[in-house]
Amino acid sequence: MINHCKQTLILLTLLLMTNISFAAPMMALLDEENQSVNIGTVGSYYIDESARLSLRDIDSELLRKRFIPLKKDFQQFGLINGNIWIKVDIAQRLPSGQSAVLHIKAPRAQVVDVYTPNLLNNQIFAEMGDERPYQNRLIQYPDYIIPLPANVPPVYTAYIKISSRLPINLVIEIKTLSEMTKDVQKDNYITGFLIGILLLLFVSNVFFFLRTKHPMYLVYSALLVGIGCLHFALHGLIYQWFSESMGLQERLYNFSSLACAALITCFTRYYLDTRESLPRIDKLLLFLIVSNATLAIIFSISPQELNVAFLSASAVLTLITLLFVAIFSVFKRVPYSSYYLVARIVLSTGYLFWILAAYGILSTPFWYEWGLTTSIILEALVHFTGIITRHTPTNPNTSKQEGLQNFDVVSEVADLITTQTKVIDYQYASTEPKHEELKRAYKHLSNIATRINHLQNLKALREHSDLSSSNLQLLIDQATIDFYALDQNDSDIDIHYDATMRWELMNNAQTIKHVYQVIMEEMRHQTDQVLNIHSEVESKERDGLRTLHIKAYPIPSSVMLDNTQSFGPRYLLDLVNALGGQIELSGEGRRRSLHCKVPIHARQIELSDLARATQAETIIPVIIGHQDSELIERTSNFLHSRLLSLTHIDKLDDLQLLISNRAEKCQFIILLFEDQKNFGASDLVSFINNLHENDACLLISNNVNMSQEYANALGFNGFVYSSQIETKLLFDMERIHREISNSRMPRINR
Repeated sequence: MINHCKQTLILLTLLLMTNISFAAPMMALLDEENQSVNIGTVGSYYIDESARLSLRDIDSELLRKRFIPLKKDFQQFGLINGNIWIKVDIAQRLPSGQSAVLHIKAPRAQVVDVYTPNLLNNQIFAEMGDERPYQNRLIQYPDYIIPLPANVPPVYTAYIKISSRLPINLVIEIKTLSEMTKDVQKDNYITGFLIGILLLLFVSNVFFFLRTKHPMYLVYSALLVGIGCLHFALHGLIYQWFSESMGLQERLYNFSSLACAALITCFTRYYLDTRESLPRIDKLLLFLIVSNATLAIIFSISPQELNVAFLSASAVLTLITLLFVAIFSVFKRVPYSSYYLVARIVLSTGYLFWILAAYGILSTPFWYEWGLTTSIILEALVHFTGIITRHTPTNPNTSKQEGLQNFDVVSEVADLITTQTKVIDYQYASTEPKHEELKRAYKHLSNIATRINHLQNLKALREHSDLSSSNLQLLIDQATIDFYALDQNDSDIDIHYDATMRWELMNNAQTIKHVYQVIMEEMRHQTDQVLNIHSEVESKERDGLRTLHIKAYPIPSSVMLDNTQSFGPRYLLDLVNALGGQIELSGEGRRRSLHCKVPIHARQIELSDLARATQAETIIPVIIGHQDSELIERTSNFLHSRLLSLTHIDKLDDLQLLISNRAEKCQFIILLFEDQKNFGASDLVSFINNLHENDACLLISNNVNMSQEYANALGFNGFVYSSQIETKLLFDMERIHREISNSRMPRINR
């Protein structure tokens, strides 16, 4: 009895699961809630290995039953001899005015045909593919986008026929036009970001070549061009420039991939100087260069003659060979081989995952679409890091120990870059990327480049001082702003710099600013604890020496200056030592503090009468305009460097509040701006009648058509062109101050 009940329960469970499975909707339903449907979840497919079946045969009752459900979003068929037919039933229940499209991502397919037998009497709805004219595409875009008609039956069937000599990987979706626009924008953002990095690397290497005349940089520049062409071919972007050339995309992909393999091998010869250090391996590398270059020409001229698997095998064999060369060169302690090994591991790993995705072994749609270019760019960044940290790439007399130290630096740089690129990839992969996170990641990459540049210039800094000058307090403010632009942990920094107000640095200003920023970055707390930073200038008038003292506390117990990581606190130690200073940690627990002494060339700025008046608030300079204006930022920095106290407001409504609450003898000098974001010439009219007789207005403009006479006619007391901010602005403000001071002096009756 118990066994009978168990059997009955099992049968009921199976029946229920079967009913649920068959009850699942097997059609692409578009309505107000479902704006996008992946065909992989509702469609089915049939492989015609003979490649002879017509639409009438496929649409017959017999073959309809042979279609197999797709069951996954990313379709990977690998190498297929014949045609793949994909069938989907479509139901459009969109509000009037909304359009729908069929979006097919298959840039390397030779034939992509779309049939709608219920709508067009068995006629071809769209006939596209790499072997068809680009003009056949109903919307000329790298992907295949087919607008769907609005007036259709409640449910109709669409057939998609795909064939290719290359591995077939595709994503097919039916979506509204608004969803399509979002996807296009996301793809354009990612492509723009990747191509931007390639262009930056290309320009840098051209510069290095012009400076050193070393052929390694020229080869590397050609490699970057090849990577760009490979990216365009992989994403179907070629036909937007060469719309008349059929089959060009496949030819360019074949040529670029094998040419890049040859160029990487050629770059290896120069980078490791194998002619001198590894002569036998040099002959092997020459053979790889010639063989890959020959195959590149053959595959580009007649891609149909050879199987594409042979091309992939050649590229994989080249990368494996170069990886073993890198390991062997490290074993032989060839200079700079450690950089090269890191680059080889990065590219080999990325390419392995990409090739497995291309042939349908791994289901990773994002890596299949963007992984090859990303891994090549990461490899290029590792090479670039190694390039900029040395001046003589193939000098055999360079210390081997220095090469091993540089390998550690490259590893740290690779980790830092990888962390930020993961943030960028995650944001772009999300449906709603956070632009603030993207901006912060870009700034982190820029900060990494700044640190690399300072590392490169440490030796030069010891020998020759940088003659840049700036107000010390302004430098600390700018360093704080730059730190908070990078901070991802809401760190709390308390700056105490009253003793630095009147000091102007006469050398190494930007480097000392960088020291402050690095202190904030490396000594900050991961908790809500506040990091205090005190600064003062010690002046020994007898010796004419001045020393900048920086004290930061409390310091986390995990921070050690002798850390082996070159980009951690050790970097701060190297930076201070290069400036001829001293740095040390002392104390324990909450009393643990950092003490830094840096010799400086500085002078005290004497307070002008105008500066004293602004600090006493008898004169209040008021800047009106958007804070993100370059003109306003430049003016504020200049006036702050001359120790003037400023008031900055964004809106004219706030000015009325200032005027109504002013002291009796207070005078306003109002600075209005005219640039792309501010229109000060027209703003004056709205408040000029509320000003006192002693108040004044100055116009600062980058408009070449503005003149002193016209500004006076508008009611301004002075006009300063953007190029005259450092030379004329202070003079005009002091002139206004003198005029008002003279008007307040008592008259003597004679």
